[in-house]
Amino acid sequence: MGNPIYELSKLNDISAACKHAGILLERVNKANSSILAISDLVEPTLKHLISNAPDYFELDADRLRKTLENRETTIYSTMCVLVEMGTLAMNIDEETSGLSGVIDDINSTVNGINDGINSILDGGNSDCSDDNSQGATNHE
Repeated sequence: MGNPIYELSKLNDISAACKHAGILLERVNKANSSILAISDLVEPTLKHLISNAPDYFELDADRLRKTLENRETTIYSTMCVLVEMGTLAMNIDEETSGLSGVIDDINSTVNGINDGINSILDGGNSDCSDDNSQGATNHE
């Protein structure tokens, strides 16, 4: 293990990692809010489309054509929105996987600081011979 005082100086690494984790959580929250908003729009649109479907056999050719075009446009628009929702879900997955790495780094740094403190309290003779204190990694 390194110098115990050096281990204590890694508190800045923890602070930086926590700040980065906060940024990642903010991004995840925005993407999640967008998905919820999209869901709130898509569901009523599809319900309206289904519940207000006319009896196609009762429509004349022009009205049938217009009705089908409107339905196709609505379905296409809904599909585009669902694709965007899928993209947002992938962004959430990407950001949360980065968050896991940040948490691992915070844990590693805290373990190193604990080892450093224990070494100081033991008069410089730490029982821990492994070096868990890698410090935080830049995840950006």
